[in-house]
Amino acid sequence: MGNCICNQIDEEKGNIEDKKGEEDQKPPTEVIPNITKKMSNHYTIHYPLHGKRKPTALYRRTRHELIYNKKLTCFICNKKNDDNESLETHHFYCEKYAQTMIDWKKFGEFAKNCHNIQTGENIGETFNWDEVENNPDIFVDSPHNMVVLCKQHHTSGNKGLHHVPFPDWILQKYPKNNFEFLT
Repeated sequence: MGNCICNQIDEEKGNIEDKKGEEDQKPPTEVIPNITKKMSNHYTIHYPLHGKRKPTALYRRTRHELIYNKKLTCFICNKKNDDNESLETHHFYCEKYAQTMIDWKKFGEFAKNCHNIQTGENIGETFNWDEVENNPDIFVDSPHNMVVLCKQHHTSGNKGLHHVPFPDWILQKYPKNNFEFLT
């Protein structure tokens, strides 16, 4: 193959120089030790005014359908709903509190190529987004907007989707050799 150009810092001169290197160099064989970083995120979220949250009939049907009829397990760790732990459902694409401030027609365009990450069902063609604009519960509380999770992967401070950024949270689904990404 040919040569590639990569940037390397010339520490003596304090600038960046272009250096030629082989594209097909073999990666280093040394094992890099695990690195632990403590993370804190600080941001401000603005909640639109909304009434006290009450489960809709659709939400109750959706939860029952996913957990009891389809018997879905926790999306991350595959825990089952049993006496030791009840599974929960998470509003995935749109949280309930935000539903009145979403441009549902714009979301409908985006959703044409979206699927529920747990069931694989396409969501874009399923809904009349004009109707959703008038009654967001139609989508927000539907199975298309839900993911089944155990309490730990839903709301815990160190592993839950409500607290951990998605790119870090999703790593928990496919660890090699039971590697723990989050503690």
